[in-house]
Amino acid sequence: MFNAFTAEKIEKGRSSLENTGTRLEAEFLGEVDKTKYRELAYAFLHKTEIAQADTPEKKFEQMLKIKDAARKEFENALDLADKSKYIDFKNSVKLVEQSQLGNPEKPSKFFSGALYNYIKNRFEDKYILKFFTATGGTHLDVVHGVDSFFKLYDKESGQELAMATFDLTKNTSKDRARADVLVNIDGDDIEKYDPSNNNQEFDKKFFDEKVEKFSEMIIQALIENYQSR
Repeated sequence: MFNAFTAEKIEKGRSSLENTGTRLEAEFLGEVDKTKYRELAYAFLHKTEIAQADTPEKKFEQMLKIKDAARKEFENALDLADKSKYIDFKNSVKLVEQSQLGNPEKPSKFFSGALYNYIKNRFEDKYILKFFTATGGTHLDVVHGVDSFFKLYDKESGQELAMATFDLTKNTSKDRARADVLVNIDGDDIEKYDPSNNNQEFDKKFFDEKVEKFSEMIIQALIENYQSR
């Protein structure tokens, strides 16, 4: 229920979105398809108001209306924190999964890709691992404090076995999160994570150690989630 979120928490969420890690999240984790997410979120929030279209012409007209209405309703990411536009955690996850730009089994960003490869190598071939980013303006990020998550599936049945969420932050004083794992990136070390353009400050040993540390935390969260089901 939304009333569990106090005005203070919403303000903290707004401040966090405005002043910390938005660019860092995009560079390390990638972003959702913002337009698609907002249209899906609008359709979810207004499903009782949206009439069922019974012809191709009406469907096309409806799509245009939803596109325009979604753009107005979510002019910026802070609109997601409005209590009248609240979407619960479970449905926020579903909308994020439907709004991925890339392949969840092939993360495009260097950091998320490194996490994915490390974690995947810890599980046998009978499992499928998927990575989903929630950054770029989603309820999961702004309201529920989750930047990204991993899911583990049974390869034969396709059944979801476990999920682990994490919050990426460069706020070194932050020591807890609503997500399962807090991934803390010291702002002074950001260049050490970046191998692009022959960056001389990239430190492979440092990077590998951090990836191992964060990946082990996520693996433990996956195991605990599996055991709790």
